[in-house]
Amino acid sequence: MASEARINGAEEAPELPPALLEKPTGLPPGKYALVGWDMDTTGRKLIDEICQIVGYTPHNTYSQYIMPYGDLNPGARRRHNIRVVTVGRYRMLKDTITNKILKTKSEISALSEFLDWLEKERGDANSVILIYHEPRRLSPIMLLSALTRYNLLDRFKNIVAGFTDSYALAAEKCKSTVKSVSLRVLARVLLDADTQGVDNALDRASAAYRIVEHLAQGDQQEVGAGGEGAAATGGMADTARQWARPVHTELEALATLKTILERQNTLRPVFAPLLRTARLERKRVTALRRMLADADILYDQLQDAWQADKVEGLERLLSKLSVSAKQEDVKELIEILDCHFDPTKEPKIPKPRIPRSKTTETNETTGSAEGAGTTSESPDSNNSPHDSPAKTNNAVADSAAGDTSAAAAPVEAVAAN
Repeated sequence: MASEARINGAEEAPELPPALLEKPTGLPPGKYALVGWDMDTTGRKLIDEICQIVGYTPHNTYSQYIMPYGDLNPGARRRHNIRVVTVGRYRMLKDTITNKILKTKSEISALSEFLDWLEKERGDANSVILIYHEPRRLSPIMLLSALTRYNLLDRFKNIVAGFTDSYALAAEKCKSTVKSVSLRVLARVLLDADTQGVDNALDRASAAYRIVEHLAQGDQQEVGAGGEGAAATGGMADTARQWARPVHTELEALATLKTILERQNTLRPVFAPLLRTARLERKRVTALRRMLADADILYDQLQDAWQADKVEGLERLLSKLSVSAKQEDVKELIEILDCHFDPTKEPKIPKPRIPRSKTTETNETTGSAEGAGTTSESPDSNNSPHDSPAKTNNAVADSAAGDTSAAAAPVEAVAAN
């Protein structure tokens, strides 16, 4: 069973996050001011709004909550511990931990104040480099999109030269020492911060800044212990500069994302019914839809190909996917499209792929071996939850936990939608 699972793709290489797909081009040498930066949003889609924006330096911080027009989705409420409440005729932002109402401003006011603060922090430097920590490279795109809405992009480009993702830097520098480069793990391993919080944007911004500072200083143990004296050194600025992505690179990524979203919208007749399924199936559907969008295939092209030669026409049109996609993915796409265009067939729902870990395979193999060597069954080994009150209570608790997770399935990232 274990060998069969490996053959069927149980040990496929995991997909790299966008932050690791290509190495940053870096910025030209110069004098840069470094600022840790992060923000909380109402969701992970391009149309979502900013609800908190922060900046961090060892001697100064900026933090401002923003009142969004829409509500936070369930995933954002759990991540940031804030939600929108209505008191009478007024909408307010509330901290779900302290139950306190947060002081907010409009998005344009907060962004303008943030730019004012960045200008002060720049000082006599040529430009500012914003340091953040994220595997999906989504925060810079959402910030640039918000700045464009309020005609603040030109002013931003005069202040900020680029973005440095500490996720990509840590993945390169720490690949032989840690398995995960999440912010919580890096804070515990590199910064000796066992209780580092990640739900607040200011905590994430300060941790990202200190991680870059630590990696730039090499083997030094204590980082940032000197308060203002621990401001950006030349070595840290040079490291951040080499791992930075210029603003124009992120603007190109924003334009590319908008183009992909437009292509995906043309495929709505095919995939909209399939996106109403469970989370794992929905994740598989979005991956297949993204394959078509990346290949610049629109709905009209698919419809014309099917009307011309049915399945053969779809196979010819999707032959360009064979270079970047797997054969089984292309076959599954053809089945979905054929069931969509053929009124006599029922819509096909793709099955999610759940690669089994080595631990699961080992446990299954061990369990099957023990079962094969056992000649009699004990009443205590019965899987029925009715054997004891403890088992019954555990089963009920597990069932309730499963219902809660199913009801609060996290929203997919914008790159997948």
